[in-house]
Amino acid sequence: MASWKLSRTAALMVGLVSLVAGLISGCSGTTTTSTTRLPLLQLPEQLAGYHVYVSDLETGDVAELGTFTRHVSESVHGVGLSTDGKTLYVADVVGNNIDAFSLSGLQSFDNSAKATHTAPTGQFPVHMVNTLDGRTIFVTNFDESSISVIDATTWKLIKNIQVPNRPHGIVLSPDGRFVYASCYGAHAVAVMNVATETLVATVELPVASQPYGIGISADGRYVYASDNLTGRLLIVNTRTDTFAGSVQIGIHPALIARSPDGKFLYVANGGSRTLSVLDISGDPAHPTVVASVLVQGYPHGLAVTPDGRYVVVANTLGDTLSVIDASTNHVVATIKGERYPIDVVITG
Repeated sequence: MASWKLSRTAALMVGLVSLVAGLISGCSGTTTTSTTRLPLLQLPEQLAGYHVYVSDLETGDVAELGTFTRHVSESVHGVGLSTDGKTLYVADVVGNNIDAFSLSGLQSFDNSAKATHTAPTGQFPVHMVNTLDGRTIFVTNFDESSISVIDATTWKLIKNIQVPNRPHGIVLSPDGRFVYASCYGAHAVAVMNVATETLVATVELPVASQPYGIGISADGRYVYASDNLTGRLLIVNTRTDTFAGSVQIGIHPALIARSPDGKFLYVANGGSRTLSVLDISGDPAHPTVVASVLVQGYPHGLAVTPDGRYVVVANTLGDTLSVIDASTNHVVATIKGERYPIDVVITG
């Protein structure tokens, strides 16, 4: 271990793993159904017409704001959407699997008694991405040096790809050919070929870095990883698979989202309690910080509405969700979450 003092974020990650370990020791590892009436989280007026889904690490619940809250497992982490937007994916970090819920019909997220599909993963699955054809899901396993490949037609585990230590964020290239994963424990970005389902490159980042969240430019030429250790946004040139520079953002940045028009990146900075807004429209190789928006608690996950009008941020330690107007970069609503809201996805 390096000689520097353990950072607040490192302590937070240790606490997160400890929390889940405690949950695992107290349960069988299977999904349970809560008999307690679960809270209905508010849908602020600004988000009327959107479907906003929020996962809660501590309760194991996933809520659709203003509609329904369901208990999925003892603890859940990331949420994601299928490419066609018809299925919600949830990472079950206790059961070590991915649960899928249909977002329409009689067996929908709001109506069904259990997940539509479930597939096994590696240890501590956190985030996932669906391929453009919808047939395959790649899942990062934070407690392993692996990424699980799931067949989304049979819901079987195809394989686990070995990658650098502690993969966390994951993103698909716009052309669908490659998957990129930020490897928190190895100062690296792993590059996987979708067609061959293999690791084809490892991009070495600065040694004193902990890449956590990940995003990509609209043209696929640049990948961006949040450095949870030093507060930088790290830039990778995907044509050469090399480190291309960095820009300072906030303290302990976490997840990254991109605006639908490809002009802006949004990064949740836990330690500084801010949302960084970066312009990548003019020169994606050199993102420019244009705003730093103060939010509550310890922001982690975030999502942009499909029309780009709002950004919703999950504040873990603040038990809240912040709604930011993307045209003004001002917080326009703050609502109560459950105990540890950690990730967000939004559909129209």
